[in-house]
Amino acid sequence: MNTDARREQLLDSGVALLAKRPHAEVSIEEIAEVAGVSKGLLYHYFPTKGDFLVAAIERGQEELAARIAPDESLSPVKRLDASLDAFLDYVEQYPAAFAAIFRNESADPAITAALEAGRAQQLASLLEGIGQWEEAPVSVERTLELETAAQGWLFFVEGAVLHWMEHGDGNRKRLRVLLRTALGGAMLAAAAARGETPRG
Repeated sequence: MNTDARREQLLDSGVALLAKRPHAEVSIEEIAEVAGVSKGLLYHYFPTKGDFLVAAIERGQEELAARIAPDESLSPVKRLDASLDAFLDYVEQYPAAFAAIFRNESADPAITAALEAGRAQQLASLLEGIGQWEEAPVSVERTLELETAAQGWLFFVEGAVLHWMEHGDGNRKRLRVLLRTALGGAMLAAAAARGETPRG
């Protein structure tokens, strides 16, 4: 097995383990055991546990970005619903990892930087999608107010989904409507901050 293939195999095994338990509770020995390799070999590819976690987070972010990429064939609202459903599918598949990432109790700056890079990518994708909504009731021009509202909505989504996971009734449709409507509210708030009156 070549170097790249081995590294991907180790990541696959580790990501599967981290999907079930928070990364703070998983040791490098467990990751090596699940991957079926020695701890020394794992350290050869990932010198520290932090290096492995960063690689796993980046892998997860790439997978999530591919899943929630907007379907350009759909209308803006249906496009958003499809992306939200894909996001909720991902969270249900990796609940422990999602909760750990949201709380981010790690003191490792590299892990924090990887998480922030993923959020920046999500913000850019969201603003691009909003900018294509020609029938929006408010201006979709990219302004500081809109950027701030969109960033706040992304944090709202993380917190709301985590709370729903821990306390909700499992009704995905209601959660999706809640998240979608909150985005509309964020856009209206941005417009109000600019002194704009919503269109008819």
